[in-house]
Amino acid sequence: MRNLRNRSTWASVAAASVSAAVALGGLGALPAHATATAQPGPSVSPQLLQAMQRDFRLSADQVRERVADEAAAGRAATLIRGRVGDRVAGMWFDASTGRLTAAVSGAADAALVRDAGAVARQARYSPAELAATARTVSREVGAGVPGVVAWGPDVRNNRIDITVNRTAREASTDAFVARVAALGGIVHVTETSDSPRQQADVTGGEKWVPGSESPCSIGFSATRVTGGSKTFLTAGHCTNDVNQPSYGKDGTRMGTSNKDGQSSVNGPAGDFGLVDVDQSGWNLAPTVAGDASHAAVTVTGSADAVVGTAICRSGQTTGMRCGEVTKVDQTVDYGNVTINGLSYSNACSAGGDSGGSYVTATGGKAAGLHSGGGSATCTSGSGEKFTIFQPVIEALTTFKLALVTSTPQPGNVTVSAVSAQSGVIGARIAELKNSAEGGTAPYTWSATGLPAGLAIASATGTITGTPTSAGTSNVTVTATDNAGKTGSTGFSWTITTAGTALSVTNPGGQSSTVGAAANLTVKAAGGTAPYAWSATGLPAGLSIGSTTGTITGTATTAGTSNVTVTATDNAGKTASAAFSWTVSTVTGTSPVLKSPGNQIAYIGKPVTLALQATGGTQPYAFKATGLPAGLSINAATGVITGSPSTWGFGTSTLTVTDAAGKSSSVGVTWNVYF
Repeated sequence: MRNLRNRSTWASVAAASVSAAVALGGLGALPAHATATAQPGPSVSPQLLQAMQRDFRLSADQVRERVADEAAAGRAATLIRGRVGDRVAGMWFDASTGRLTAAVSGAADAALVRDAGAVARQARYSPAELAATARTVSREVGAGVPGVVAWGPDVRNNRIDITVNRTAREASTDAFVARVAALGGIVHVTETSDSPRQQADVTGGEKWVPGSESPCSIGFSATRVTGGSKTFLTAGHCTNDVNQPSYGKDGTRMGTSNKDGQSSVNGPAGDFGLVDVDQSGWNLAPTVAGDASHAAVTVTGSADAVVGTAICRSGQTTGMRCGEVTKVDQTVDYGNVTINGLSYSNACSAGGDSGGSYVTATGGKAAGLHSGGGSATCTSGSGEKFTIFQPVIEALTTFKLALVTSTPQPGNVTVSAVSAQSGVIGARIAELKNSAEGGTAPYTWSATGLPAGLAIASATGTITGTPTSAGTSNVTVTATDNAGKTGSTGFSWTITTAGTALSVTNPGGQSSTVGAAANLTVKAAGGTAPYAWSATGLPAGLSIGSTTGTITGTATTAGTSNVTVTATDNAGKTASAAFSWTVSTVTGTSPVLKSPGNQIAYIGKPVTLALQATGGTQPYAFKATGLPAGLSINAATGVITGSPSTWGFGTSTLTVTDAAGKSSSVGVTWNVYF
């Protein structure tokens, strides 16, 4: 990695970011079996160069270096998706270092990440745990909670982030926040003061008008795979009306929106629509419009966005604006509709930009369609500027479209790796969504070796069904692009017979003291594993692991609580156990060790943590078990010092013992990063 000048300037441009990550198909994407060798830096079109200089406040040389770094990160992301796949908890580009980071749990996967040329970060929570928690949050939101505007993965912090508009918060919002807080550190609530809202040649970013309604923006020119008829993609909320006449920027009719009611999606599945260009005199252009200061950008292919990478959007109201991708795979509540799978950037926009184009800085690849934003526009309003966009590959796949590009999209097809799967006869499996990149979208999917009762959707690659016979199958999933190129991945799928009825073992009444660490694992049996756990009525300061059933934390308030712990199996069946939990106050005759909270440290960086105790009979003696390698505790002073030498996370127990031999302990989780 080059020692780039003014790297800190780049980092200062980035807004807060959250994400689940998907790989960027950068220029010269490598096949899955390749190694991440040095590649020539991509050229930057003059249009994107000028727009990024303005919006990122960088020099021309800094833009070129950033784009080169993002291209290298894209190649690394492709390798990681092909080799590690669904075991990656998140990926993001770090503008301050110019490198891709991937969060994984195991040492073997960390080695694969580093071999691809990226930075490995220890993930405390697995992709399965994050997905289960996101589903739990969605169930808790239900038909809507006042002020809850979005939720989804925060890849940088390995958790699910929930965005709440503080100005719309009500008592039911507080109750919701309390319920999700019981899920523990895997959930984080972020407050905001804004709510999202859906805001000649056929050229991306230019104006089009649905009937007599307010104008929207063109996304990308595309042709139908079957028949080759001309179309363009735009926002689904611009194409709600069936067979609506559509007009171009010059006021003449160009086509028909949502033809026969089959070409508009504006709901949980996404925000994308299609206009058939069925009027003569209109040609499809492989470009995205600039503005008064920027010429059109040539579209070279399609790609999914990666958190931290630069992206530029074009719309008929504000022209071309650039920013960073800050979140992916988010669920957004617009008030009138809730939509899954959307992405965020910190670029600006305004009304009328809906449906407009998002392109990557690395090669001008189509990445998204403008869905919405906040009240702050490019020229007015206060507060944080953000935009929301629909990933374009999903729209191309759903409508079976071929993107109009200047040249065929380069690169091989890479199918994301899939871990070994399991299921039970008679229990419907959770949808297994496959993904691919490279080549020329859309993809046609096929599979061999699927267990009896399961099938793959040829248009989306999603495997669904209910297994009908036991055994282990070797499955191969293949994606074929529009040019006939293929990519595959293989994995095993084991089906077993159904077990006994689901049950939860009652742990009996529990007791603990204020300030003392709690650790109780509730067990389940029968049903269809894995189990998802939840709890109500826990004492303040305690929470349950959604995938482990372990209750941890430090009680903060004395009293007796009536606790109910519930396990939900993979078939959706539930079982519960109810018990009491009494928390008492530690008297002055025993010492109390104050919890220092969970700790974050870095390999080779000095740590100093002073423990504090009260009560009991001094002097105190301190000890610690389970500290990260390289750290130690001073028994007389209670100060933990040293420099961690090994990455990972774990829990240590800290104990204080007074002169009378009485003691108390707390548990602390350590996250040690590179």
